[in-house]
Parts: sequence; C-alpha cells; structure tokens
Amino acid sequence: MGWAWLILLLATYPWLLGADLATDMLAGAGVIMFISGACIIAPCRRLRPIQAVPFAACVGFLFEARRPIPDGALAITLVAASIFLTANKPLLRNTPRLLRAAIITNTAGCIVWCVAVNLALDPTRGASSASPWAQFILQVGIATIVGAAAFIPISLVQNFAMDRIGIPPAADTP
Repeated sequence: MGWAWLILLLATYPWLLGADLATDMLAGAGVIMFISGACIIAPCRRLRPIQAVPFAACVGFLFEARRPIPDGALAITLVAASIFLTANKPLLRNTPRLLRAAIITNTAGCIVWCVAVNLALDPTRGASSASPWAQFILQVGIATIVGAAAFIPISLVQNFAMDRIGIPPAADTP
C-alpha cells in the first residue's frame, strides 16, 4: 500500500478544511486553529516511515498554503516529527501516550509556525493591537487545547480510513 498516505490525506482533509474555516471566522481576533500536529500522530503509529513522511509533508504544506509563513517551515517540522515518531513507535503504544504526543507535536508545530511568521513579517508594518508575546502565548495555548480536543475525533476517522484500506493495526507490544 504505497499510496495509503494519499488516501489517508483525503480522509484528513475535511478536518484541515474545517480548521481553516474556523480560522477565517476568527480572523478578527487573530486566532489560528492549528491542528496539523495532531493530524500526523495516528498515521505515524500505523504507517511505515516511507508513507508517514509524505503524509506529514502534505499536511504541513496544506496549512502553509493559506498562511503567511516561509515555504517549508512547518512541513519540515512535521516531517521531522513523523520521522521521530515512526522510529520510536513504543512512544505511541497506548491512548495516553498518543494524546501526549498529539499535544506535544501540535504545540511544537505551532511554536515553529509562530516563530517563522514573526521572522517573515516586515518590521516596518507596525505592531498589532496586542503585544507579540501575548499573541504568541495565546496562539500556543489555543493550539495546545485544540490539539488535545481534536485529536480523538481526527484519529477515529484516520483509523477507520486505515482499516478500510487494509493497513494492519499497530502492535501494542514492542
């Protein structure tokens, strides 16, 4: 199943689109619904690294397509996370560990995104209404909460899709 990651990406895309639509609705507050990090956890548990890496890269590029971020910053971060997670599958052995990995990956991805955006912004544009640190803390906090809340339904859909295309379940023992 070499193309399983593409089919899985199609199953994940409605979640990414929903997060984009929620972000558009909250544009006045400057809040981004960031779920890209949480979307790569369940596939990293079941896919081989050669399948998990293109999946993570596509999720990263889908997020970057509509955001003011340097090309590849988030995609490289998610690819690095997927390589680490697929190499260390015992870290994803049970649900609490999966949830912890989703929170850490989503928060780390959001931090990289925030830093990349601030580095890419023109300093002569003027400051926003909130201080940059307050906006950074708000965005990372929201990413942590949204990553934890969205992980279970996203992983259920992804696991259903992986079951339907015949990817074997992850081994619970090392």
